[in-house]
Amino acid sequence: MQNVFGAQLEEFSTKVFLALGIPEEDAKVTAHILAQADLRGIDSHGVARLPIYAKRLKLGLINKRPNIKVLHEKAGGAIVDGDNGLGQVVAHKAMRLCLKKAKENGVAAVGVRNSNHFGIGAYYAMMALDEDMIGIMATNTSPLMAPFGGKEPLLGTNPIAMAVPAGKEFPIVLDMATSLVPRGKIEIFARKGKKLPLGWAIDTDGRPTQDPAEALKGTLLPMGGPKGYGLSMMVDLFAGVLAGAAVGGNIGSLFGNMDRPQNVGHFMMAIDVSSFKPLDEFKATMDDYIRTVKDSAPAEGVKELFLPGEIEFIKTKERVEKGVSLNPVVIQNLLTLAQEIDLLESNAAEDDLFV
Repeated sequence: MQNVFGAQLEEFSTKVFLALGIPEEDAKVTAHILAQADLRGIDSHGVARLPIYAKRLKLGLINKRPNIKVLHEKAGGAIVDGDNGLGQVVAHKAMRLCLKKAKENGVAAVGVRNSNHFGIGAYYAMMALDEDMIGIMATNTSPLMAPFGGKEPLLGTNPIAMAVPAGKEFPIVLDMATSLVPRGKIEIFARKGKKLPLGWAIDTDGRPTQDPAEALKGTLLPMGGPKGYGLSMMVDLFAGVLAGAAVGGNIGSLFGNMDRPQNVGHFMMAIDVSSFKPLDEFKATMDDYIRTVKDSAPAEGVKELFLPGEIEFIKTKERVEKGVSLNPVVIQNLLTLAQEIDLLESNAAEDDLFV
């Protein structure tokens, strides 16, 4: 595997988006969010996504220069139309609006329609941390998961992310799919030629499968059975029905529907902590809470307890210092992409990608 630093990932991704006709500011925002995914260890949602974004951009399925606008708003809420822009660009602008409204009103919520796949939800929830706020983000996705007891994919993996600031300790950041595992993890197993654990997915006939290829053609399973199914549905209602985006089986597939936009919906909230209690008091209480969990007795065979997001913060520190090890399949895909859009000559090698 090739080791690449975050700045190199950003620079390469920015060049790709510029070559595809994305305005410079939007290219930099999207590239930054992709690099942050790789740094946090969410390899499936980092630069590995560049080829599919490029394909949809070249087919005209994503608007390169969207007119992102507020359709309706009140003091504590708004509906944003993403005009089919890159999901990262749309969600970033919408979350900034949400934070502004929360700063003015204590709490705010923003719904987004006509967007696309936006990468990792944690990034947008964590935008609130810089403002000493709590951030919440949810998005619906194309149908990849069957309702509990079914075999037809009608619901997305519909992830939820929440970020809560702390004082001296790491913030608590939860970022989870409502399926047992996200599609991206299945893709990683496929790239590595590894079998899946039983219980992650079923094939097109509704039978349990350990074959990543069959799982990708079949359907993922909800986490916790009916609980994950219920959470996924609620995300669809907030990010889809409430926001006015597509829902369920009407959401376009990032990989499968090459004839129409996705019309993904997002739902975000921001809570200004200082509207509820003094910030210093809140952060001190958070630190005490975190240390209570960290200092609690581990079960047999467990060396250390981790809070949501802690492993990703540790991984980010490690990858900032040592770089990101990119999978050989991802490297080859990026080289092919760079040659297709004339960033590199046809005889270029993998070592030429991040110079």
